[in-house]
Amino acid sequence: MTVFFSRTDIGCRRKHNEDAFLCDAENGVFLVADGVGGRAAGEVAAALTVETFRQAAPLLRDTVDAYTKAPSRKTLNLVLETLDDTSQQASRQVYEAANRQNHRGMTTTLVAVLVGGGTAFVAHVGDSRAYLIRNGSIRQLTEDHSMVNELVRSNQMSREDAVKSRYRNVITRAIGLHPTVQPDLLTVEILPGDRLMLNSDGLSDVLPEDLLCRLGSLPDMEEASDALLDETLNRGAPDNVTLVLLQPEANPQAEAAIARARIMERLFLFKDLPFHARLRVSRICDEVFFTPNQDIVTQSEAGKTMYVVVQGEVSVSVDGVELARLGPGQHFGEIALADQKPRSATVTGQSFGSLLTIRQDHLLGFCNREPVLGNQLLWKLLRTLGERLRETNAKLASTDW
Repeated sequence: MTVFFSRTDIGCRRKHNEDAFLCDAENGVFLVADGVGGRAAGEVAAALTVETFRQAAPLLRDTVDAYTKAPSRKTLNLVLETLDDTSQQASRQVYEAANRQNHRGMTTTLVAVLVGGGTAFVAHVGDSRAYLIRNGSIRQLTEDHSMVNELVRSNQMSREDAVKSRYRNVITRAIGLHPTVQPDLLTVEILPGDRLMLNSDGLSDVLPEDLLCRLGSLPDMEEASDALLDETLNRGAPDNVTLVLLQPEANPQAEAAIARARIMERLFLFKDLPFHARLRVSRICDEVFFTPNQDIVTQSEAGKTMYVVVQGEVSVSVDGVELARLGPGQHFGEIALADQKPRSATVTGQSFGSLLTIRQDHLLGFCNREPVLGNQLLWKLLRTLGERLRETNAKLASTDW
């Protein structure tokens, strides 16, 4: 059962609280929305968004149950697609209400999390945030859709200047700005002791990450929630403040989840990506299992999948001659992400183990959905293939013909 506590406050300078939140533990749906648009209008946008998710909560729960019973890329993406659909419904509701009530520009941020089976599924629009508190450290799961963050990402503004910028609260994506919206969607596997925090920018604009971590990690979660709010108010709280602190059930296969997380951190496609970006990209991955003497790929057969060893060991052979053995963190078949030519080798399981797989069509589909992040992946793939070509050329050049 998910343990949670929520807090909201008008803050020290505002006359109205335009934040709203949802804590539906029965269906595992938690949400924070920060309304934009001035008196009444922002409140309406946030409330409509909360109500949309409240009504969709049983359906969202059903998709998580389906994933829990049969984890796969297909059932995982069904959860994310349903989160996406619900976000679209909310944006349409707010947009239409703004037109009916003559409140053009009435919008809201959204950070929603759906938990179950040891996994958290996140949908995010705007500059409200989701954080993961794990083993005494904190990681931001979401990336602000704001003007200053776009300038920071393009190296036109430093993070120090962004904090002081008069435009730091100008958001570039919002629920209700248009009838449709593109939420960031990601998943994170929950390990024992993990906590998630959802909050409006009224909290994260005031408290630095080290303090968010220290207060959010207090052993008593109710005390932690009170401390986070109290400290924000003590520092002047210029905006409304809302937070939801929750501790979901951990993944029942925590050891395997830890192994997958470590592999994702080291894999060349994901290495050096921000944590939140790595989580968004993880939706293109699937997991398959192998047994001793099982052929995973066969020489001369066409393929369009790259493999990464998570657990166990595989052998690589050409014309029946073993050339190498690969273990956790090592990968093969990356060229198949660029073409569908016949495999140059046979890869066979040497133990019981598991592999992460990335298919060419899944990678290209992600690049179409998130072109900025997708382009980073394609450049990483191009560099890796270039390095392989240079190594091959170097070997040929050193060969005594």
